[in-house]
Amino acid sequence: MARQIALRLLEHRDGIVMDSWAAYWNGEIAETIDDRDSPDKRGRFTGWLESFVRAVHGHARARNEPSTTNEAARQALTKATEFTFQERPKIPEQIRRSQAGNPRDRVRRRTRAGRPAR
Repeated sequence: MARQIALRLLEHRDGIVMDSWAAYWNGEIAETIDDRDSPDKRGRFTGWLESFVRAVHGHARARNEPSTTNEAARQALTKATEFTFQERPKIPEQIRRSQAGNPRDRVRRRTRAGRPAR
């Protein structure tokens, strides 16, 4: 999915208003679009795509101008923005335990020479 979105962005990059950061991330995407054979490379590629989208929108906000100049580029950027900012499921928090597997707030008894304390 990320590859298809990146291909559309590269195809319509002339219609996207970019600053130097967006151009840098666009170059990273163009260089690595076919080199995503491992999970870490796919993760980096998705991160570069997200950085590109953020840079384009940030530049448009800073100049108070639209981020695209034509409809095809707008559609490609909209699709990339939806992909980048999709809601991710929240990972439930686990109960913290000691290394021995006991509950964390366990009260320990003090002993003297192996006999229970009074």
